[in-house]
Amino acid sequence: MTLRHRLTVIGSLFLVSDIGYSFFFAALGTILLGKGVSLQSVALINLLGVIYFARFLIGPVVDRYGAARFGHYRGWLIGTQLALIASLLVLAVLDPMADLPVVLLVMTVVLIISAFHDTAVNGLSVGLLSAAERGLANGVQVGAASLSILIGSGGALLLYASAGWAVTLIALAAVFGLPLAVLARFTEPASPSRDRAVLWRALAGPFRSRRTAAWIVLVVPFAALGLYLATAVQSAMLLAAGWGMERIALTQYTLAPIAGMAAGLATGTMITRWGRRRPVIVIGVWSAIALAALLPLSTGTGHPALATAAILAVAIAYSALATWIYTIAMDLARPATAATDVTVQISVLGVLRMLAGAAGLTLAGTVGYPRLIAACVLLSLAGTAVAAGWARQHTIAARPNATSPIG
Repeated sequence: MTLRHRLTVIGSLFLVSDIGYSFFFAALGTILLGKGVSLQSVALINLLGVIYFARFLIGPVVDRYGAARFGHYRGWLIGTQLALIASLLVLAVLDPMADLPVVLLVMTVVLIISAFHDTAVNGLSVGLLSAAERGLANGVQVGAASLSILIGSGGALLLYASAGWAVTLIALAAVFGLPLAVLARFTEPASPSRDRAVLWRALAGPFRSRRTAAWIVLVVPFAALGLYLATAVQSAMLLAAGWGMERIALTQYTLAPIAGMAAGLATGTMITRWGRRRPVIVIGVWSAIALAALLPLSTGTGHPALATAAILAVAIAYSALATWIYTIAMDLARPATAATDVTVQISVLGVLRMLAGAAGLTLAGTVGYPRLIAACVLLSLAGTAVAAGWARQHTIAARPNATSPIG
């Protein structure tokens, strides 16, 4: 199988990976607010997202059980995509207000199925790629995931505004036809042998190595915290600066994902050429500059064009850092427990994003936007120093042992 074919498989899978999540957290909430649902109620509804953030708990199930006839992870992917299509079509016949309890129930099912789907994608990606290919592949992955967010959020909202609820849900379901067509012509490589006595113990695997444990609990959160806190308050800063909802939606849900797509591909190329350490230094410096560029906006005095450029620069930093983190996560994964190992590492970002979303506005209300953004700049620089120091001793195994501890 050629590299182009493998990248096509990965790109098509990540193209749909965030549709359910982004529709739930971005589009659905906006639609409900537009129909008169209170902000407090929408905030409570968003707590259902904890289901998706807890997807690392199902990693051992995805690694342990699979249909050899269809390919271990391929079988999971085909099954979950068909289930997601069916769920979205069920949503299409419901009314988001009159049938709100049922809509939320079906959306909960969508989030659960999406968790299984995305965990299987992580496992398949590790098995498809060599160490030298991971940087480029993760650039494609982050670019496709950015497009997925664009489809599920801004794209869904635009289509809803012009064509209504049913057409929007049918269109989202139709997007899943692309990866299904790709998977129909794809044969998954033979899976490594798995110890069937090991199931939930696999969750502890990433923590058996001191270096990998440090990566998960220290390096990843520290590297991303500044960016996550800043992005959590961006919409509020824009509203405070007098921006309208349409302009915010265009910048954050259309232009920013497009910038993220380009950033992912560029970062993947950089990792392939330079290795793992030098790119994170470049990403960290760019992140600090991008966050500093938000300072005028944080005071409510920034020029709209400069504010837009700053937001896009932050989106570029966000996607670049995600590409680097995903690449390291694949480096540290074992083939026999790939879905678990990668998902455990990446779930740290999901939990951090949720906590930063809650803490960002609270901190901004306490210390003000300018001080919070200034703190984010310092956090970004400190996180870069920690990540670069850790990466200095990072070694890459072309294909880690299936059962040995990670690291």
